[in-house]
Amino acid sequence: MQIRSALLALALIILSGSQAHASESGYAGMDTCRSCHQFGDDSPVHTLLESAHGNADNPDTPVAQRGCEECHGPSADHTRSPTQVAPAISFGPRWSATVESQNDQCLACHGDNTASHWDNAHHKQQGLACATCHDIHTTADTVLSADSQAEVCTGCHKAQESGIHGLASLADSNPPCTSCHNPHNSRTPHSIMVDNRSRGCATCHNLVAMASDPQVSARATSYHKVMVQDDKTCVSCHVGIAHVSAAGVPPLIPQAQQSSSVTLFYPGQSDSEWLLSEHAGSQSLRQDRSCQQCHRGDEEEMGASLATGKLKPATRDVEIGFQRSGQELLVTLSWRGSLQDRDIALMWGDDRNEAFRQAGCFAACHDDMPGMTRDRGQQLDKYLLVSRLQDRQIGRPAIIRDEAALAELKATGKFAEVWRVNLEDTATVETGTLLAGIDWHEDSLVAAEAQFADGRWSVTLLRPLDTRPKGLHFGRGQKLTVGIALHGVDNPGAGHWVSLPMTFAIDGINTDFKADW
Repeated sequence: MQIRSALLALALIILSGSQAHASESGYAGMDTCRSCHQFGDDSPVHTLLESAHGNADNPDTPVAQRGCEECHGPSADHTRSPTQVAPAISFGPRWSATVESQNDQCLACHGDNTASHWDNAHHKQQGLACATCHDIHTTADTVLSADSQAEVCTGCHKAQESGIHGLASLADSNPPCTSCHNPHNSRTPHSIMVDNRSRGCATCHNLVAMASDPQVSARATSYHKVMVQDDKTCVSCHVGIAHVSAAGVPPLIPQAQQSSSVTLFYPGQSDSEWLLSEHAGSQSLRQDRSCQQCHRGDEEEMGASLATGKLKPATRDVEIGFQRSGQELLVTLSWRGSLQDRDIALMWGDDRNEAFRQAGCFAACHDDMPGMTRDRGQQLDKYLLVSRLQDRQIGRPAIIRDEAALAELKATGKFAEVWRVNLEDTATVETGTLLAGIDWHEDSLVAAEAQFADGRWSVTLLRPLDTRPKGLHFGRGQKLTVGIALHGVDNPGAGHWVSLPMTFAIDGINTDFKADW
């Protein structure tokens, strides 16, 4: 404990030199940062100073230079109004700079070494930020540890959760992903394994031991002799064996289908404010990632963890299908349910609606709505954040944009379209425009039919492809995002089942769903 205290005291002495930079234009100095971001055992600043980035004896580290502002940029304005003004470069969760701005800070030091080929990396092409995978405000970055690396990588690479050869029971003893993959460039696993002599495979498989194993055939032993050649690796012969067969890996870019089963889940109180601030994926959402990119396939698990007995079942499966009928779109929905199912709704937004493209229905759910964390009886309907000049906070009322501004937002596609089918009343259907609230149309844009037989609901919806300016355009080449919500008689408000955002286009280019053209 005395050694640790002495080291921290020494760090403070050295770090005080970083305050000299405060005299530079726009810089506040690290002492000013620490005055709010306290130097305690549970402080992110504390853990950073015990990491490689906090080594004050190394002149190349951030703390030996400008301290916090070496990465966060000149942030004197932030120190004057910390709740209203972001640091010059913020890595989230409350504020997030652009991916390019964040990565530029990291590449200033790492562009000549570990990330020297970042411009060619698949992760860069997918719009990832360094901070999507790395966290320097910790003594040991999770993705750099062999024991914990996979939990970071499988956040997106779902097919690899079961580990090498699909043997989930042995996943904890698997080699780190970087034994075969380099996330900082576009090199193939084969080329990496040439360099490290198939190190990942050798973690479990020993060629010398296998040569004397009676279960290994003489033919296989003779084939293994080619491994003495420098240009041969295990995957030169064992193609597709590492995780699952190539055909068994779900594509990260969706392959459009006309129909599929969709899992709806209980969402709890996962409102927009939480998603954009406290959620672990808040930065990714701010930087144009979609909920589905991380959570596809997690619906059942999320529903079970969020429901905690409040809603049974925690998930519901709905079959959805699309077909073009002349100049109309035919949508079919089918699910096993009961007469207690009250209504089913679809919410749509086109690609110009950034928030809806990222979060689907969750973009319309907020903490001040009924049943949510800041519900104060306002009885607010669903709305999109873009409709507000100022969000409601303690001591600050919400300010809704004026009619002219809302009309401009609608004209530029920053709205969503809602279809709601009332199952209790012979399938009446309402449609509306969602922005500052829901403005229900006097005449529905959609015709609907519903039937309940043998414990199963079947709903048919028919809508003209083009309903502008009243609604959205569903024409060829137009990419849209859609979400589904199912309500029961006994679970009003947030007690319902919802889908992750899904994508649709008539011609199905890089979308989840399509309709025949």
